[in-house]
Amino acid sequence: MADRGPTVVNTGGSGGGWAVAVIVILLVVGALFLFGGDLFDGSGGGGNTDVDVNVPNVEAPQAPSGGQETQAPSGGEGTSPGGAQQ
Repeated sequence: MADRGPTVVNTGGSGGGWAVAVIVILLVVGALFLFGGDLFDGSGGGGNTDVDVNVPNVEAPQAPSGGQETQAPSGGEGTSPGGAQQ
């Protein structure tokens, strides 16, 4: 019997490797658009990131009127606010 050439056996693969490659490429392109948004706007990756924060004007509360004065801590003269002798 004469020596024959190589025999190719086709197992009927469905091409799942191509599907995985396409999904990976789509994920990479999506990540570039999501996280590198200024890569494709022509500014070369150095886009403007000015943030404007407008805070509403809030007035400080009014001091109570009526002649209330700050009282010394109870404990008598010669004691500090912690109660120890000076």
